[in-house]
Amino acid sequence: MIELRYPYLLLLLIPALWAALRAPYRWGIPHERPTSPIERHTARIIPVLLATLLVFAAAGPEWRTHVRGLAPVVDFAVVLDGSSSMKARDDGKEDRWSAARRLLKAFIAGRPDDRFALVLFSAHPVTLSPLTADHLRLWTLLERLELDSRDDGTAIGSALMTAVRRLSGSPARSRVILLLTDGAQNRGRVSGTEAAIEAKNQGIRVHTVLIGRPGGESLYPIEGGGFAELKVDTDPEILRQIALLTGGEFLAADDPQGLERSLAALDKLEKTALPVDAPSEGKPLAKWLLAAAALLALPLAADLARKRGHKRPEWVQN
Repeated sequence: MIELRYPYLLLLLIPALWAALRAPYRWGIPHERPTSPIERHTARIIPVLLATLLVFAAAGPEWRTHVRGLAPVVDFAVVLDGSSSMKARDDGKEDRWSAARRLLKAFIAGRPDDRFALVLFSAHPVTLSPLTADHLRLWTLLERLELDSRDDGTAIGSALMTAVRRLSGSPARSRVILLLTDGAQNRGRVSGTEAAIEAKNQGIRVHTVLIGRPGGESLYPIEGGGFAELKVDTDPEILRQIALLTGGEFLAADDPQGLERSLAALDKLEKTALPVDAPSEGKPLAKWLLAAAALLALPLAADLARKRGHKRPEWVQN
């Protein structure tokens, strides 16, 4: 099916045809009226066809084909804790930061029809990517992402508000925030509860995942090498309350294996496929119209070159 991206430009067809039909110097022999049927017809038809092709090319024709029977129904905003405590190793092998990025890449790869935004936060939230279906770009972002301890802290409420803004203009039927953190809020002017209420008002669910052992000690790398056992303040109750307020789920992950199980559980929760109008993709056709116009313009250009310098014949009328 052919569709026009700028159909209003077809209005240019009227003046274009008028100019083509009233061209004062027609196709034919300079001082004689065209006598053969071919000369008489080409004198009028070729300029008209040329004008028509150029106008239709400007209108942006596309050949649209259906690509799938289902459209993406879930838009995610992933909110990832980037504080220095994410360097901890709960299983003695892989730190929280590496495990979270690795499992998020797998989570995104398993949902090829959904869009994702990515928000990183510590003392302040930063939007690393707005909503996008370019999963390769997201994978590359997560692969290259590094912790920066210069802006340390945990601003959960501010990060959630940023994610709400990323999803506020989404037309998706289902909008979800996925919050992964290992600490309690100690920075930011917006509380987690206030952000959850805003998410609820906009119909956005928030799933929260607490990474690490609440109240337990984990191994943290120290300068000069080696590890020390330290405990990070956590607030599982506020994360549970955020999820409850918005209709989401609260999950706790003691180690990378627990985080993997948590993300797998959330993946199953958001597997609803809703039938909608089948999406389509368009292939531009303007280049083919322009190529045809160029072929038509070649004999016209040759004829004009041949007539150049000659007096306009008397038989041509304005």
